[in-house]
Amino acid sequence: MFLFLISKAEAQILQTQSEVIEEYGEPFSSGVTKKGENYLFYKIPITTSTSGTYNQGKVLYFKTGDDGTETCYKFKVIEPKSETATNEASFSRHLVEVGEREWKDHAKGIVYKLEEVKGVCKITAWYDNSVDLVKVYKF
Repeated sequence: MFLFLISKAEAQILQTQSEVIEEYGEPFSSGVTKKGENYLFYKIPITTSTSGTYNQGKVLYFKTGDDGTETCYKFKVIEPKSETATNEASFSRHLVEVGEREWKDHAKGIVYKLEEVKGVCKITAWYDNSVDLVKVYKF
């Protein structure tokens, strides 16, 4: 089930704000962060065997391009702390670990970071278009 959630969430990365709204409906709220980033906030009802039914919080962040188009480049998901182990196991199975509680989907250029903050599980995902460094060894 979690792999489905990853696929659905990562589809939002690189979508325009209007595409996100068209696909997911009107957000619960929207605004601008202190850093000047536009965001949309959704409350999504989720049911899992671990936590039962709860409202998953999802914040999508947008950057404005030269043509004025706002494109999603990062999102955060807030879930009950009880979802942490399930999320961590799924990331470890399906993605490449690149740091402590941090994984990357190299094919899509998306990095996922998992944290427990104030009793909740927080997942931050962002588009990373940087080229990974390659080490060359001479034998």
